[in-house]
Amino acid sequence: MKKISYLTVLFSAILFSSCDTNDDGFYNNKIIDVNPNLVTFNSTTNYSVGDYLVLDADFSRYQTEFGQTGLLDIYKTCGNAEFFAFSYVIERKLNATEWETIFVDDSQLQINKGNASNGAYVYGLCKYNTTDETYEYNVGFPLLSTGNYRLSFGYNSDSTKNVELRPINKPKDIKLNLNSVVANLDNSGYFYFNVN
Repeated sequence: MKKISYLTVLFSAILFSSCDTNDDGFYNNKIIDVNPNLVTFNSTTNYSVGDYLVLDADFSRYQTEFGQTGLLDIYKTCGNAEFFAFSYVIERKLNATEWETIFVDDSQLQINKGNASNGAYVYGLCKYNTTDETYEYNVGFPLLSTGNYRLSFGYNSDSTKNVELRPINKPKDIKLNLNSVVANLDNSGYFYFNVN
């Protein structure tokens, strides 16, 4: 009887030790570093009320993956994903230590390419263009009042210098998250500007 108990415990240990407890592996979630500046913005530090802070993306489906020699086809790898999503936050300074997130109605966003919605952060969608095989985004955020502002991309990630783009694809497809360095951010991951 003891032999059966030992065999049961041994079998259970082998069975449970082979389980994948890594959610990233279970959900086909991979993170890679790719070309810098997939998302850009005008680094102007002084704006006027009524101006727009415009964020832009126009990147190829073929990306250089650091440490690899060939180009990676992110469209094909992600099951023909029509969109890559990213987020950013625009805040206005309240006092020496406090910042408030700026909210606008979605109808106030100047959407030229892709799509965007605003809440606790701006949720941007780079849409795939089949003609030139690129993902595109061009959206202006309205600057409606004077003050000191800052822009950051770290709302949904721990990174300070990168924007993380996530594919919008079917649940069983690979979730290939792209980390791309963003220019003009300080060491804390912010770009500061003023609205007069």
